[in-house]
Amino acid sequence: MISSRSFRWMVVGVFALVLCIVAVRQGLATDKEALKYVGCATDVLHGNTEDLFGNYAKYAAYVLFLLPFMAIGVPALAVVVQFVLAVLAALALARIAERITGSTRTGDIAFAFALLCYPLQVWVLALYTESFFASVAVLFIERVTREGRPDVRTILLGAVVLFARPVGMLVIGPALVRKWSASMDRPVATWLRRSAHALVLVVAMCIPGIARDQLAPIVEGHVICGFPERPEAMADFHGSSIIAAQVHLFAYNGTAYAAGLFFRRIISLFTLARSYYSSGHKAVALFHYALFPLAVFGWWRFRTHAIVRLCGTVLLLNVLLVGLTHDEWSGRFLVPIWPVLIMFAALGAGLLASSLRAAR
Repeated sequence: MISSRSFRWMVVGVFALVLCIVAVRQGLATDKEALKYVGCATDVLHGNTEDLFGNYAKYAAYVLFLLPFMAIGVPALAVVVQFVLAVLAALALARIAERITGSTRTGDIAFAFALLCYPLQVWVLALYTESFFASVAVLFIERVTREGRPDVRTILLGAVVLFARPVGMLVIGPALVRKWSASMDRPVATWLRRSAHALVLVVAMCIPGIARDQLAPIVEGHVICGFPERPEAMADFHGSSIIAAQVHLFAYNGTAYAAGLFFRRIISLFTLARSYYSSGHKAVALFHYALFPLAVFGWWRFRTHAIVRLCGTVLLLNVLLVGLTHDEWSGRFLVPIWPVLIMFAALGAGLLASSLRAAR
């Protein structure tokens, strides 16, 4: 019988091999969106922090992550560190799964799912925020769900998550509230947590000063950003927040259309295929769909566990935000919920593996 440690080293080896194959075929993604973060990091190295504290404040943690690689003139080395972070996050996800189930086998499954399930491999090979955010978010959840008060490293990880990607607030908000309310009476804690979760989403909806072009996908009825259904609707829109864009969407199109758009965006979020993807890309994405029924099964069986409740809340808040805004053309808005899906699927797969073993 192969040991857990040997199995995980084999998974890391396969993960590295897959990354090498993808890198040879497609190269590293250091253009398009990556140019924004690389450019901002370069400005910081030259003493210009205007963009760091302005346009890219919500991504400042990733810009700072890139600084050492820009300083030596080899930004592509960041991919190596993203690989290491992905492995560390997979180990953290395995520890979470073991903490929930008490099963090393389920931890091994979580580790394998985390590194071998599409689309992490693509994210690791890009100088975008996806891989970095997914990894630090998992590392934060693993630490904040430990017994006792959050230590300095947990707080620092929370700060990194918050400033790695705007949706970081939908991760650390529920986590810290649950941690803070853990010692309270259950009815009080439940009321406080639900109120706090709603407040986090409301705050995200009401933040003013959002650029007009960033609100256009809401007002114009985009399911996937870049494909407007009501392009003329922007003509008389003058708001600067998500809630203002939503109000205009309802007023301009009516409740039935706006509600339908909300659900179509959510369906798009969980649909990895796109009409403009190659047949090979769509075929690879099909394997990811097998995780969904496993995730539902795993969530249902462990739904009363505190960590599962926390992760379910993170998933729900991010899904609601996409429904209220828009989906992204390459499916990268899966990033905040991808680790949760992986963990829930591992819980479900672990249960099935135990049942099959018992039936023999």
